[in-house]
Amino acid sequence: MDLKTLTWLLEGLLERTPGTRHALVLSRDGLKLCHTAALGNDSADHLAAIAAGVQSLAHSASVEFGDGRGGVRQAMAEFYGGLLFIVEAGHGTHLAVITSGEAEPGLVGHNMNELVEQMGEHLTTPSRVGAEAE
Repeated sequence: MDLKTLTWLLEGLLERTPGTRHALVLSRDGLKLCHTAALGNDSADHLAAIAAGVQSLAHSASVEFGDGRGGVRQAMAEFYGGLLFIVEAGHGTHLAVITSGEAEPGLVGHNMNELVEQMGEHLTTPSRVGAEAE
């Protein structure tokens, strides 16, 4: 799946999910892969770094306090004026969505998971050379 198609799918997520403002696909290490048009490049880079950090912290909590598998299905942060949702979107890939404070979290999560099912197998980010040793 090419980036143009992925971006189109992200825009569709925003159109059918009231209260959503931005969507971004990122690699596990915080590199943006594609994002919706209203999210500028600098903001997309910033959001990718934030989402990777939140997902990493959630993974650490899962390893320590979860069932030992170390997996994170989704993470959410609520802040004044909005919400940040992050879900796994394929091996090494995540989907992040920013919403307004009025968004319905259940609907956002449902629509994000539907989108991941649509494009999940196309969103596998291979490990970078040398990353295994880190």
